Amino acid sequence: MIDLHNHILYGLDDGPETLEESLAMCRLGYRDGIRTIVATPHTLNGVYRNSRTAIVTRVRELNAALKKFKIGNSTPNPQSPLRILPGADVHLGEEILRHLREDRLMTLGDAHRFILIELSSQGVPYLAEKVLFQLLGRGIIPVITHPERNPEIGRKPARYYEMIRMGCLGQVTAMSLTGGFGPGVRRFAEELLAHRLVHIIASDAHSIEERPPILTPSVQVASKLVGEDEARRMVTEYPQAVLEGRMPVVPQPIPF
Repeated sequence: MIDLHNHILYGLDDGPETLEESLAMCRLGYRDGIRTIVATPHTLNGVYRNSRTAIVTRVRELNAALKKFKIGNSTPNPQSPLRILPGADVHLGEEILRHLREDRLMTLGDAHRFILIELSSQGVPYLAEKVLFQLLGRGIIPVITHPERNPEIGRKPARYYEMIRMGCLGQVTAMSLTGGFGPGVRRFAEELLAHRLVHIIASDAHSIEERPPILTPSVQVASKLVGEDEARRMVTEYPQAVLEGRMPVVPQPIPF
């Protein structure tokens, strides 16, 4: 499986504080069947301003530590090591466009094709569609993170539906589907799945306790809503296409 959204890099945001904690998260994810983790620290959100250089450097350090401690390489199947790729959880704002022009925007896999977009926890900025449209016009495809946890999208899902119709993708948090954010968020996450408005399941992990890097339980929940094959695609085929710079072929969205 591929975890496309994971705050696994130590010392950069509100994820792990030490290398040992990052490695513990890697071990847990690997045991769950995850073989690729995209490290996506917060950036441009008014608190954290992690640069592309800082992220790439820390990813290199973590991959070196995985080899040193043989995490993902000392199993009966040595052909399936764990790999960490660079990315970022980029807060939505006009500053994104300046970073794009200056070639400082951190995209998923540093491949200059897809970008995780985090909306405000309080709502959706009035300029959201403008920024998303301009990113798409420059060949950058936004992946909107955890829409099921956004109160304004919950009140006005049709606005989010139009973002998907524009060409964006949607990513649901694994724990939202298993009830970790409460029954209301779980119900809305299920609605978004039923309406084919989320395409990727990711852990959005921050630690091994409160929000762990685990995908299997959420895939099992999603299987009951969209079928086992489609649920598996959301942690394999679709994120793999994203990392390869290809738009995944996803089901057509169903309006609310």
